[in-house]
Amino acid sequence: MKLRWLTPALVTLVSTAASAHQAAAPTSTPPVATPEGFPAVVAVVNGTEISKTVLLRRADAMKSQLSPSDIGPDFYRRVLDDMVSSELLFQSVKEKGLAPTDGEIDVALASQSERFGGAAAFEAALARQGISLAEVKQELARELGIQKFIDRDLVPLVSVTDEEKRAFYDENASSMERPAQFRAAHILIQVAKDASPEAKAAAKTKAESIRSMIEMGQDFGELAARNSGDPGSKDNGGELPWMSKGQTVPPFEAAALALAPGEMSDVVETEFGFHIIKLLELRGSGVTPYEDVHERIEDYLMRVDIQKRLEQVVEELKQPAKIEVFI
Repeated sequence: MKLRWLTPALVTLVSTAASAHQAAAPTSTPPVATPEGFPAVVAVVNGTEISKTVLLRRADAMKSQLSPSDIGPDFYRRVLDDMVSSELLFQSVKEKGLAPTDGEIDVALASQSERFGGAAAFEAALARQGISLAEVKQELARELGIQKFIDRDLVPLVSVTDEEKRAFYDENASSMERPAQFRAAHILIQVAKDASPEAKAAAKTKAESIRSMIEMGQDFGELAARNSGDPGSKDNGGELPWMSKGQTVPPFEAAALALAPGEMSDVVETEFGFHIIKLLELRGSGVTPYEDVHERIEDYLMRVDIQKRLEQVVEELKQPAKIEVFI
């Protein structure tokens, strides 16, 4: 499993426009397009060094989230500029007394470990990439501290009116188009990919038995809760979110779309195991109603506003700062 440096996007808002950073981060050395020529220390921010090792680690993680067209000759400089901004913010956070406590860092670290199946697996993943636990804690402290600042000092300044949400909806009507969709419920009897023929046969027999129970009048949702191997839907009666074509595996999609709303499929085999599928609803393509998206629009507009405010904070912090960039 590839470790993204270092945590999920707790503070995606920290990343700011490259052009704004380049204008304010002084350097007398022409940008270097490839890392071979980078010095061991690529920047110093108010006396705090940013190493080539950490820059390359961050850049590798970013590459996994970008298309090749987004990785131009100034890619490493843009990543470094974001790191400089993050360091400036964290220095300010500490001055404001918003640095996280050891307990808060430990809670976040435990959450990270769980994503890897426990502390041992997490530390093994770190070791494979040459990352120390101390480095992880340092990055968690940075992200948690910046998030505290955002929550305390920026979020209260932001509000989005109904008029602004409606205007955004109207101005982006083409983006509100949705394809034809279907909504289904299912009961999954899981089968490991390397399962023996006997294990697969037993799983299929179990699925057929559950289907027979439904035909005899037992409740689909209750049987899903007791038997389904899909943790994301079993506690919701097996119900799945709306899907359009191409969003699930072909055998499941074909079986679901062959049904009329309210009908149940035969036992369907996919790479995950054996399914009993019930089609709940169909809806044609069209414009997503405002009522269905206004909360997401509000969240997006708030993030845009906070992003702009955060960029302004960074620019203000740069004015008295001593920033040396060596690539």
